[in-house]
Amino acid sequence: MTTGVRPQTTAIEDRCLFLEGLMLKQKIATVIAICWSLFQLFAVFYPSVFHITAHRAIHLCFALVLCALLFGDLLRSQTRLAKWMNGAFILAFIAGSLALTYHMLSNAERFEVRPYGMTTMDSVISVLGLILILEGTRRIIGWSLVLVAAFFILYGMYGDLIPGALGHGGGTFLDVSERLFYSADGVYGQILGISATIIFIYLLFGGFLLTLGGGEFFTDLSSALVGSTRGGAAKVAVLASAFFGSISGSAISNVVTTGTVTIPMMKRLGFKPEFAGAVEAVASSGGQILPPVMGATAFVLANMMGVSYMEVLVAAAVPAILYFVSLLFMVDFEAAKTGIKGIDKKDLPDVRDVMRRGWHFFVPFIVLIYLLLFIRWEAQKAGIYAIGSMVVMELIRRPSLETIKKLVEGLAVGARTAISVAIPCATIGIVVGIVLSTGLGLSFTTIVRSFAGDSTLSLLLIMMVGSLVIGMGVPTTAAYVMLAVLMVPVLIDGGVVPMAAHMFALYFGILSVVTPPVALAAYAAASISKGNPTVTGFIAFRLALAGFIIPFMFVYQPGLLMIGSTQEILLAVCSGFAGVICLGGVMQNYFFGRIHWGVRGILAIACIVLVTPEYDLVGFVLFVAVAILQIVKHRSARATEKLMAQG
Repeated sequence: MTTGVRPQTTAIEDRCLFLEGLMLKQKIATVIAICWSLFQLFAVFYPSVFHITAHRAIHLCFALVLCALLFGDLLRSQTRLAKWMNGAFILAFIAGSLALTYHMLSNAERFEVRPYGMTTMDSVISVLGLILILEGTRRIIGWSLVLVAAFFILYGMYGDLIPGALGHGGGTFLDVSERLFYSADGVYGQILGISATIIFIYLLFGGFLLTLGGGEFFTDLSSALVGSTRGGAAKVAVLASAFFGSISGSAISNVVTTGTVTIPMMKRLGFKPEFAGAVEAVASSGGQILPPVMGATAFVLANMMGVSYMEVLVAAAVPAILYFVSLLFMVDFEAAKTGIKGIDKKDLPDVRDVMRRGWHFFVPFIVLIYLLLFIRWEAQKAGIYAIGSMVVMELIRRPSLETIKKLVEGLAVGARTAISVAIPCATIGIVVGIVLSTGLGLSFTTIVRSFAGDSTLSLLLIMMVGSLVIGMGVPTTAAYVMLAVLMVPVLIDGGVVPMAAHMFALYFGILSVVTPPVALAAYAAASISKGNPTVTGFIAFRLALAGFIIPFMFVYQPGLLMIGSTQEILLAVCSGFAGVICLGGVMQNYFFGRIHWGVRGILAIACIVLVTPEYDLVGFVLFVAVAILQIVKHRSARATEKLMAQG
């Protein structure tokens, strides 16, 4: 009897120990996350206190320590041995992170005079740093970005073995690692600097908005506005995900946040699980191209281009609207084709009640836009004051201990979100450092131009495929930065307007999350909808097709980016709207009524010719003609059915 009871009791004790350890790690991580947010806020108001390298080193240290605590388990087993091994790994990871940070803080000024190679400790720390950053990146987002960085490290080492334009002098592993850590263009360079300043503040903005109830408010507002229309639940998903995705900065986190509400709602109305998941994935991905925040990428793009935030905001507005208009039409056509009605009005919130409860969530956006566009403050400072306005409004409306707890929770949520950006940005610093130190950027431009020849279309297609591959499994900001370094110079060298080139890279860096085979946002949505992940991915690709066409449109017609004369802008905008509506008809086989293959072919032709300014008038005429014929035909059919029913 005794021998039969002991193993079970031990297993229960081990389970309890595991849960206690897990809770302790979570509590410690929460405290550290709050400290990180407070440090970042302090650094905004007192930037002169920290050397620029010291600021970035501390920022990365917080991210690495939190990564060790939250993503640190080596073994999934809950035995005592596994628990001790996991604990040892966490301590080793944290100790290494602190050692790296101490070395950078102690020698920050020395590295400006003599960047690297002075001491043995420089070499040891640079190798340790590479291991920590690559392992942290692997634990957060998987192998994709790690393999890319490893490839570039090998390229930096063995460039002397490569013939032709891609060859360079090469170097030892220590040479490469020291160059990456102690030069201004490596790990602690501009990319990590953007994470430590602009991106963190806007992720903190999103953290406060989420914990204070902003996500629920925008979902309720979307339900009240469009929930009763045909296929209303899917339209609610589109609008709610657009609102929240603009702030969250992550398509996947947006899916798992808003999707838990909108996907079941769509399924209850009659949408298939795969379609419901695909709508949520595509809308969540598109939130990152929607002003005013664009998942903080707008500020990164402005920084990379050396232009004002206002220019990025104006350029991004119309293409983002086109993306969501296309998605809304596809959803509407699907609902009309399958006979799905809207949500009963009695089950929907009232617009006035929703606005009465949550109108104050618009205040931080108004403050943000005013400070950025009219006062022209720096993005970082404007973000802080926008957060401050949110906090003040919440304390005025609900002055309670519970509100204080939510504000503290917002500090933790924002910092936890920043882990998935800070460490990948450090890894991107590896890629950027190799590209700049080896001259790969110029060589890459020459080679791609030789493949594409004088054809702009060939160049764009090569860039599209390359962007989708590079962006697979990589967070949006990190994907865009890599593309801005590697791809954008090729486009600009090919004659593409700089703003169009950067926006082209941004779009295709985002679309990789809904493009099979690595459609991560679609797969996350499928886990909620319980639909087939592969089918969900391909439906998401179809629904997001406007996102693949719009970048070509604004390259050929920069008027979509508000660049050019008034006539060029108006023509481009009209062509854009006609083009995405035609695309919706082609993809859904429905255009103000069911269509046969001939009409579908005409719409496809119209969609294609509307991309280029030379033939867009022809495309617009085809669009108007088919729309009129379909509306007349549909109304006549309904009138006939009504007469037959009465007779």
